[in-house]
Amino acid sequence: MSVDTIRRLSDSEVAQFREDGYLVVREVFSEEEMVRLRSWYDQVADLARRDLPDLYRQAPGPDVHIHVQAPEGVSGGEAVRYLRKVQWPSMLHTGFESIRNDARWPALLEPLIGTSLKQFINQFNFKMPGGEIEFPWHQDVRPTPAFEDQVRNYVQTIIAVDPANEENGCLYVVPGSHLKGDLRAQRYARGEIESLVDVGSSVACEAEAGDVILFTSYTVHGSKPNRTDRPRRSYINGFVRADACTVGKWAFLDGQPVPITSDHDYADIRL
Repeated sequence: MSVDTIRRLSDSEVAQFREDGYLVVREVFSEEEMVRLRSWYDQVADLARRDLPDLYRQAPGPDVHIHVQAPEGVSGGEAVRYLRKVQWPSMLHTGFESIRNDARWPALLEPLIGTSLKQFINQFNFKMPGGEIEFPWHQDVRPTPAFEDQVRNYVQTIIAVDPANEENGCLYVVPGSHLKGDLRAQRYARGEIESLVDVGSSVACEAEAGDVILFTSYTVHGSKPNRTDRPRRSYINGFVRADACTVGKWAFLDGQPVPITSDHDYADIRL
């Protein structure tokens, strides 16, 4: 991609992000790129069907975690419809790594958190038809004191791999909820966030494939199950200003990509 075509935020978009705690940026990635990304997702779904070592299905464990939220008694190929997320897929497939290290990220995020960036999350989410996967209201608050001033130093990014709408379980956010700071609510606890924030004011972040949703770690958000007969997938990368974080993995140093590293060898499951 030409430097001239890389998407950058305008001053008004930065102001909107600061005020609302989220922003939908259109057409950051192309449809052709999303077609390739979907094929890589299919490869990971095939991997999840395999009889994998328990350490890859449990957390905490090594970096990679393949989370299948299947009802009791459901296993094998049938369980894949309940595939919820895979953490650190960049360690499994060079395609995911190429997107994690893409030059569009430091260009897009520079006015928000600079160009030297670490990551606390590299993950993709699945919402397969019939899987009933949902994400109740929550914040993505990160461990402290490892992170400083999260509302200004951390940006969660979500690439819409498939078109996202209300019918297939798109993301909902509560505008301005980030200004309340850390609500100290138990993650995914039913009713706890609702007692602290007016979730009735939430908005649906409908997106086309290749759009990117940005939000802060304090922005209240959630999503409902996919009610269609097609998958709804997303690729999440959480970036933090490097000098404000003592943990995480390097992604960019002065705008230049830093390859992913791990203490674990994934040769037995790498795609």
